Amino acid sequence: MLVLGGGLIGLAIATEAAARGASVLVVGEPRVGEASPAGAGMLAPGAESDELGNEAVRRFVLAGRDMYPAYVTALEAETGLKIYLDRNGILELMPEGEPARLPPDSEWVGGRALRALEPALASVAGAVLHPNDGSVDNMMLLVAMRRRAELQQSLTLVASGIRAIDVTSARPRAILDDGSRVEGSVLVLATGAWAAQVEGVPRPIPVRPVRGQLLMLEGVLARHVIYGGGGYLVPRRLSNAGETIERTIIGATMEDVGFDSTTTQAGLDSLNEIAQRISPSTVPTRRLKHWAGLRPITPDRLPILGADPAFPKLLYACGHGRNGILLAPITGESIGALAVGDASPYDLSAFAIERFAEAP
Repeated sequence: MLVLGGGLIGLAIATEAAARGASVLVVGEPRVGEASPAGAGMLAPGAESDELGNEAVRRFVLAGRDMYPAYVTALEAETGLKIYLDRNGILELMPEGEPARLPPDSEWVGGRALRALEPALASVAGAVLHPNDGSVDNMMLLVAMRRRAELQQSLTLVASGIRAIDVTSARPRAILDDGSRVEGSVLVLATGAWAAQVEGVPRPIPVRPVRGQLLMLEGVLARHVIYGGGGYLVPRRLSNAGETIERTIIGATMEDVGFDSTTTQAGLDSLNEIAQRISPSTVPTRRLKHWAGLRPITPDRLPILGADPAFPKLLYACGHGRNGILLAPITGESIGALAVGDASPYDLSAFAIERFAEAP
């Protein structure tokens, strides 16, 4: 089988299919602005519950989050690499007071208790604690997933761009940048923000890039991931030669600028404002890095998952938007199963391409 795209989504699918007995070829090359290494690693379906849509979507996203502890444990055991996983919960700041309805399993933290819990935060009425949310070090996750792929004998990684695909023949094929052709029993489209640019896809793919700029600060400003102030604050602990290095990520802008992944002064100003609204103590904190990535966004902000209705050997796994890191393991399990002819263990009907594109 062919997997087009070597980011978190493509690697998760490829390694799952290989574990199920498939021979897998992954084609992809690093691109400036690709989302997998650029995000903050938030695992936040509780904090972003209003954006999840119907109950089927909510179940899928929550299941994706709850896969992470076992997924990371297995990945660490296979690769020998340590991946920072934060399950301390996310605090969603509420300046106006307790909301009328709390998401399931979430709880209200009043202003006084919040200040005791997180002294560096700005003074607000309180926060909703989503205790099962958190974050993961997506950079280390990506390194570990590549290592896992390299360790699987039935999986081959090819560093190349993709010019076009052909899914009309008995075995779907891809034409690479150098003009060479590769083929497989199934083809998985997992090319992130560039999914709509692949020639030969049998229907329009409504995925567009949306730039997100982020900022890394020295030190850890809070124990929890903080959601509020028009953005978020993510504590990150990195291990280097046995030493723990503490950092804080501030994010993120949402900019419709096409495939431009450069950073801007306006973006930096916006991130500084977010940081100061969440925690005024960030003012003297040293800035270490300012970068941007391209989120693959669909019109309803939900991913496109599953088989093409007219060409069932073409599987879609794209358009994950801000949730690509969150949904990488569950997408891998779902699409990896479909790729070898098994049923998906999760309901993918809410993510079908038919909700956007007319049949050819």
